[in-house]
Amino acid sequence: MKRNKSGSVKLIVISTVLAWQLLFPFAAVQASDASHVLALTADKAAMSHNGQELAADQPVVEKDNLAYIPLKSVALLYGFSVTYDAAAKETVASKEDMTLRFKAGAKTIDVNGTAVESAGEIFSQKGSLMIPLRTWADITESELKVSGSEYTLSWTEVIVEPSPPVANFKTDKSVYRMGENIRYEDLSEDEHSEIVKRTWTGKASAFFEPGEHEVTLRVENEHGKSDTITHKITVTNDSLYTPNEHGLLYAEPGSKFPVDRNDVLVYEPVNYTTTTSPMTFVRSNSPEHLYGEEGIGYQDTLSGSFRINIHNQNRSQQDISVYLLATNHGTSDANVTLNAFGMGGPTKYVSTSGKTAVSRFLDSLAKSEPVRTMKVPAGETVVVLPEISKSPMKGGLTMTSYSEIHTDQELEFSVVILNPDKDPIEALPELPVLERDGKHVRGTFPEGNRTFHVNQVLGAKPQRMIIGDNDLDTFVTGSDSVTGLEEVNIGNTGVLYDVELQVAPHTLVGLNARGGHYAGAFLVNGKVVNMLDGSILINPEEVGVLHRTGDREETVHLTFVLASGSNLPIHMLFLPVPEAKE
Repeated sequence: MKRNKSGSVKLIVISTVLAWQLLFPFAAVQASDASHVLALTADKAAMSHNGQELAADQPVVEKDNLAYIPLKSVALLYGFSVTYDAAAKETVASKEDMTLRFKAGAKTIDVNGTAVESAGEIFSQKGSLMIPLRTWADITESELKVSGSEYTLSWTEVIVEPSPPVANFKTDKSVYRMGENIRYEDLSEDEHSEIVKRTWTGKASAFFEPGEHEVTLRVENEHGKSDTITHKITVTNDSLYTPNEHGLLYAEPGSKFPVDRNDVLVYEPVNYTTTTSPMTFVRSNSPEHLYGEEGIGYQDTLSGSFRINIHNQNRSQQDISVYLLATNHGTSDANVTLNAFGMGGPTKYVSTSGKTAVSRFLDSLAKSEPVRTMKVPAGETVVVLPEISKSPMKGGLTMTSYSEIHTDQELEFSVVILNPDKDPIEALPELPVLERDGKHVRGTFPEGNRTFHVNQVLGAKPQRMIIGDNDLDTFVTGSDSVTGLEEVNIGNTGVLYDVELQVAPHTLVGLNARGGHYAGAFLVNGKVVNMLDGSILINPEEVGVLHRTGDREETVHLTFVLASGSNLPIHMLFLPVPEAKE
């Protein structure tokens, strides 16, 4: 923040700084001075600001024994923004708490709503508003020196540097038993800006080893200023809960806790029936790994509503862009609506790309509002998803996207992989279709929506619902429209699942990854829950928390898409929550 220094302003600034230092000694505002000198010469447009030669819009004009300067050229050097109010026919210079309004032909200047007399009549010259130099010096409290045809303006600004935030937190106690739940309260504050980042180190909702444990909180504000605080938490030799018991009782949705991988297989399998609904689903994931080749990853002619999943990793050393294009081969314009969209990446972690894309897609889907609409003129091609090509994929990075699209007539959709410097629409007619990689999935599937039906209340005893195993939950089949070959959607990635469950009181609904790591997201009663927040399920030894019921039986509605970049199957767990010992 800058303001011109005067006696009164200096007093206010000093008083304010002292007050802040007394009230907030760890967040004191730092102030410094910046001196400016502007040298001008009559009849010349050249001027010197702090020794730097500049050119003004107009030369200094001497008229009626007064020197006139071009307002905009000088005001900008003082830090003002200059605009034109067409309705009032006034030029407006604004800076922090000062607004100046000038009008050609006027002999007064509006200073924060008060008319101030000008030393001479304001006039316009070749599109530049010319104002008396003396009047400008008075308004801005600048020192003016005159030597023949030389004019020098001097002024000093007080620059108030942004202050750091104050990091602070507390826990509900200072001494805990092993496994006892710890409640943290973030007391960090910033009186003058917004805290935009909080980073915890060593934080845990419970500790399972005795001794002292350091927990550190670092906060950063929008100006990049930061502060850090560390507290020590003492844990006694007494044990209250095991890690599993504590997780069942206290782990928040989006977090995880340990479980015995073999115990999970003993839990009772949940019987369910499945119905599918006709929602076209497209998956463009073969080839998944790109080695610099350009071409069409997948192509099909589609109409009505459909979902498309695009997932690729750049294994080359050059930048690659991925596009989704729509070509209208018809004779009338087509209307396209993007109803939901989620994108992850480009990022170096495959699981993060898939999780982020699914999380954003489900959030977009839950809003039930179109993202945008567009027209595809007859005979033309348009870019449907500019978001996925906005940031080219550098070597080693992965990008994933999920979209739900509706078109009112047939369009040819093409997933194009191309050098970012090339125009995809111009290149499309000459591009070859890329070969499948023989491992991943590419195709169009007619049954992209799946609903589970369960006819029992879950959670009175440990239970598991098996998903994505190709036995209870079979993989959908379709075809590769390019080759005409039948295709199996291995893993059912991109299929939208929906299930409404009756869950017993005091039951934890969780997720256990049985095929390896898993990172995704679920809509739980309309709210996105990530698996996980800031992490992933690494192996079958972990449970991610989706929901925990209260004192009554609850209806729990889950909607989810199995994420790209993760392993299947997964087991959805329903675990009785033990009684609290506290």
